[in-house]
Amino acid sequence: MKTYPGSSYTFKVKQQYRNMKQVLDQHPEVVDNLAEAVRRIGLDPKLHSIRGGTDGSRLSFMGLPCPNIYTGGHAYHSPLEWVSVQDMETAARTIVELAKVWEERATA
Repeated sequence: MKTYPGSSYTFKVKQQYRNMKQVLDQHPEVVDNLAEAVRRIGLDPKLHSIRGGTDGSRLSFMGLPCPNIYTGGHAYHSPLEWVSVQDMETAARTIVELAKVWEERATA
C-alpha cells in the first residue's frame, strides 16, 4: 500500500471448515464406539488429528458428530490416489462392527 498512495484494499474471511474436535469432545461416545469397533476387528485404534477440510467436519457442525474413519487410501485427491482391496475390506469390517457397537450400547 505504501508503494501506491491513495489505494485501498478489502478482504472478506469466509469460514469453510472448522475443527470438529470441539463437537466430538461433547460426544465422546462417538469416538469411544469407533475405537471399540476397531479393537473388535483385531486392530489397535490410533487416534490423531488431520489437516484439511473433510465431510466429517462439515457434518459435525451440522449436528451429526462424525469423526473421520480411515479408508486405507493413499495419495488422496491426486492422479495417483489408490487403495488396496484388503484395506477397503478392513474399513468395511470396521463399519459393520461400529453398527453392532452402537446397537449394543443403545439397548444397554
